[in-house]
Amino acid sequence: MLNLSIKIEFVMGLILLLSSQVNSFAREITVGNGALYSSITEALNNSIDGDTIVVRNGVYKENLVINKSLRLIGENRPIIDADHQGDVVRIEADNVLIKGFKIIRGGGNLLKEDSGIKVVNSTGVIIEENEIEDVIIGIYLYASPGNMIRNNKSYGRADITTEEANGNGIHLWKSPNNTIEENYIVKHRDGIYVEFAPGNSIRKNHCQGNARYGLHYMYSDNNTFEENIFEKNGTGSALMYSKNIILKKNTFKNNSGPNGFGMLLKSLNDSVADDNLIANNTVGVFMDDANRNIFTKNVFSRNGWALDLFSSSNNNTFYANDFVNNTFQVMTDTDRTTNKFYSDSTGNFWSDYAGYNGYDLDRDGVGDIPYKPVKLLSYLMKRYPDLTVFLESPGLKALEFAERVLPVLNPVELEDPYPLMNSLGLEK
Repeated sequence: MLNLSIKIEFVMGLILLLSSQVNSFAREITVGNGALYSSITEALNNSIDGDTIVVRNGVYKENLVINKSLRLIGENRPIIDADHQGDVVRIEADNVLIKGFKIIRGGGNLLKEDSGIKVVNSTGVIIEENEIEDVIIGIYLYASPGNMIRNNKSYGRADITTEEANGNGIHLWKSPNNTIEENYIVKHRDGIYVEFAPGNSIRKNHCQGNARYGLHYMYSDNNTFEENIFEKNGTGSALMYSKNIILKKNTFKNNSGPNGFGMLLKSLNDSVADDNLIANNTVGVFMDDANRNIFTKNVFSRNGWALDLFSSSNNNTFYANDFVNNTFQVMTDTDRTTNKFYSDSTGNFWSDYAGYNGYDLDRDGVGDIPYKPVKLLSYLMKRYPDLTVFLESPGLKALEFAERVLPVLNPVELEDPYPLMNSLGLEK
């Protein structure tokens, strides 16, 4: 037994010694003018796990494959140029850092999902402070959990004018538990695309001028979106076929095309939208088969329609929100609903309530008559868009006044019995 114990201690000591030797062999390798290696690929081929490769300023016309756990760091923003062929950088190893590069001219084959940076079956990867240009897909995580994408900029290809031929700025597929933060994404098809990827934290990103959606999200539960800006996209965000999503302190604004939704919710259930700004969109929030969601402390401001609720959406609750200066507050296609605009005794602020014969005789800050947010005029404008040119006409003004006296399209359940007399002061 004593001999066995000695042998075990010897083996363990040998393992520790070898481990320390491997760590001691990790090196810093330099690439560029005056260095041992003139190409990054050559340095990668001669590296081992744990190495740091520092790339000096310059233009490197190559496609990189990183299959070792190492750090690849650019000095003074060196350029990696793939000459429109394939992935510019492909990562196939855990615990890789790539930082400080300008990555340009990726391939244009959308079927092969050509990307600026593609991460495949890897974890512990950090991608930060890179500029990615002239690519169809900026950064792609393929079946890769537990990575960090931080403070990058991605610009789509200027020569692609149709969304069908373009790709996404940041694309996650079957990649859970990643952190995506402080990235700037412009001129892609979708800014951020998430599919079959639960448990991600997506925060402080800015998606602007993307052809279809700023955020496109499907079949992914338990994600958090916080402090992002989605503006001037075809649609701000499309959240579909998912549940238990948190949307907090985001901005959805200036998405004003024919399908200019701030938020499009399709089969999104059991989620919370808290403290978001939804402004200057054709439709602030569109809901189809979206159920049991809570909207609170949001600002709906200067939208064509603040809310468009399909009859397939049920048991949603809206309370302590500011509805300010929207052309129309709420649109629905049903005369019965289970949605409600209050919780306990807290309703919402509606900027047109005072002009709607709202008054507060007991001075408790809550209007004494319910507010009815659905108007016949809203329905007519939605169904017959050409009528918008007559929006301020005497005829439509008369119709609006008549409806105040005798509402004809107000589901009795879809009213706010506790309308607030004063704004909650949530405007960002």
